[in-house]
Amino acid sequence: MENNWIGLQLPEWKHIGRYLIWGSGRVTFSLWLFGLNSIKSTLKVGIVLTEMTERSTHHLLSVYGQLPHMGILREHAIDVTATSINSDPSDIIIDLVKALEGKHSLIIGDTGTGKSSIAQWISYQVGGEVKIYDPDAAPDDWNGLTVIGRRGNFAAIADAMAADLVELQRRIEVRGELGDRALAGLDSVLIAEEFPLLRDEIPVAVEWLTKHARRGRKPKRMIIALAQDDQVKTLGIEGEGGVRKNFRMVRLGKFAVSHAKSLKNNHLIEWLKAGKYRCMVDDEPCQLPDISSFRMVLPRLQPVQDTAAGKTAETPTESALQPVVTNSDRDMEAVAKAVKACLEAGLMSETKVIKEILGYQGARYQEGKVLLMSLKQEYGF
Repeated sequence: MENNWIGLQLPEWKHIGRYLIWGSGRVTFSLWLFGLNSIKSTLKVGIVLTEMTERSTHHLLSVYGQLPHMGILREHAIDVTATSINSDPSDIIIDLVKALEGKHSLIIGDTGTGKSSIAQWISYQVGGEVKIYDPDAAPDDWNGLTVIGRRGNFAAIADAMAADLVELQRRIEVRGELGDRALAGLDSVLIAEEFPLLRDEIPVAVEWLTKHARRGRKPKRMIIALAQDDQVKTLGIEGEGGVRKNFRMVRLGKFAVSHAKSLKNNHLIEWLKAGKYRCMVDDEPCQLPDISSFRMVLPRLQPVQDTAAGKTAETPTESALQPVVTNSDRDMEAVAKAVKACLEAGLMSETKVIKEILGYQGARYQEGKVLLMSLKQEYGF
């Protein structure tokens, strides 16, 4: 069989210099990138070691603070257990939203412990569409948000939950075809008030919870379920370990203390009882923000919607937010008080205030910025 040879044009000797220069440059860049990666890895290790050393130093200081002062014995013996995680503020969760990132939430607490307010605050921090399923909602509950099921209309809730499952599947398909960019800006927060009641009255409720728990995160569908009992059986997910792992349990009041007792951590129990706005997020202590001033600005954010009678809920859009129009100094003073409360409580950045309270979006953002500056100067905050 005859061989077929392919001719290969080799570079002439006079061009060899060019190839050597190019090769030298390539090697130089490779060595430079290798050096940068090595430095980056070294710095990461250094940061981790520094943080570990800092935590250890805090713990040692807790013990050192109990040692005799200048040779004078203190009244009590040194309590080595004071070095536990709960005596070190650096180990207490102070950013609840960050702690819940990537997880759905189960908020557990008795009536009056602030479950609804916390859920409302979390949903606002996440942003996007917010929808509440609450058959017992009073007219002044959930101000400014879409509420489905008022006056005990469980049929409206069942229809909406079934529609949620259809929407979840649609988003999964869209994301699979077009990627995450297709869902940009479409974050949704679904709040189920007293979920055990919904579970008993609505056949699709458990399916709604479990499917969103397993698959809702990437399609940007976040679930917040509220209950007065932290038993998984009450929530209808007993035996569903995979579902439970997708939730973080936020325990309030006596449920937080009871859970701390189950962990046999007396210091944690004392910490929970010693201050306000303290809870447990799974097995970790958490200091909640003071959200008492948060509710005063909620009616400005979105139009109140009520779908208890089977009305179709409209999704709030940016176009629904119009710039603040005031007819008197009194109105402007009320706006200024709301803005001041949000900024001082750390509930919003100035950008969020301009866009979502003052209502200046897009091309009008600069006008809102000027208005905010004038409010700060005139009202002194």
